[in-house]
Amino acid sequence: MIFNSFAKAARSALSVAELLAAKRLTWKFQAALLIVCLSCWSVDAAAQSLKVPFAALSPNYAPLWIADQAGLFKKHGLDVQLIYISAGSVIVPAILSGQVEIANMSSAPALTAWARGAELSAVGVTSNRLLHVVMTRSSIKKPEELKNKKVGGDRYGSLSDLILREALRYYNLVPDRDVAVIQTGGLPERLGALKVGAVDGAIVTGDTALEAEKLGFHKLIDLSQLPIQYPSSTIIVSRSFLAAKRDTVKRFLRGWIEGIKTAKTDRQYTVSVMQKFLKTNDREVLEKIFEVYKSVHEKAPTPDPKLMGVALKQLAATVPQPSQLKVEDFTDRSLVAELESEGFIAKLYDGR
Repeated sequence: MIFNSFAKAARSALSVAELLAAKRLTWKFQAALLIVCLSCWSVDAAAQSLKVPFAALSPNYAPLWIADQAGLFKKHGLDVQLIYISAGSVIVPAILSGQVEIANMSSAPALTAWARGAELSAVGVTSNRLLHVVMTRSSIKKPEELKNKKVGGDRYGSLSDLILREALRYYNLVPDRDVAVIQTGGLPERLGALKVGAVDGAIVTGDTALEAEKLGFHKLIDLSQLPIQYPSSTIIVSRSFLAAKRDTVKRFLRGWIEGIKTAKTDRQYTVSVMQKFLKTNDREVLEKIFEVYKSVHEKAPTPDPKLMGVALKQLAATVPQPSQLKVEDFTDRSLVAELESEGFIAKLYDGR
């Protein structure tokens, strides 16, 4: 691979040299042409491979998918390989062991691991709003009627699991005592369990929620209407990787933030990418998702320590003495702040 890069650069340099000799270009244009050639070689030579898992087939991750499909990571000198791993609790050990370098996941599993001593940092957050809903058959009319019923969620400790339990407690239902919380898997698996009657309800989001409505299920609990907040679609890295490869993380954020901009402004391309990853050809559903999420994705995706602090308090049942932890030590706002101060984000939306 290294040999191919040098060979490519040599061929490019030879082509430029021949062009300069044949055309007798002005010195200013010659200098400009050489700079372009060397810049292209530098990006190719500096390209770094990254394995990046994402935690759900949810529109929350559309900016990541777009950045990959549109070549935005390559634009910033990165060769990114996306990996779907349906649970943040599985992704965290992969980060800590160095099997993956950067992850796009919900904050909850990473925050839990950090509170227990894991050396992790949140460097970006796409959204702080929860768009999850609990869908049930129409015969269940009130949340209180979930008592002695089964509700499907994701793996224990995942965002969906945590906020489902918090929503049940909001309605004075004790998880695992009043309501059986069943680990049914990712979004497609939860909908499947609901369809065959294996559970009485399921927590879903995005196109899965819209599909459930089309199948005749109804929205029993809308978490966006409850006083529950969790930073979702978070970019998580290990502290050691951030310290050693800070520029790489910053370049990743550049591509990801460009993906956010596209997800907010380019309906046609965003719908085409979501169609591929969400595996649905229902244009009506995809159009609705675009309209909802374009206002959810943050232009400047800075991790908010206050909201992380709220999330940490809600983890009190699984994290010992959360009040003694400084959530500012978990969030690193410096990279997005630098991109803002450099004018990178403003230029994206100014069309320059």
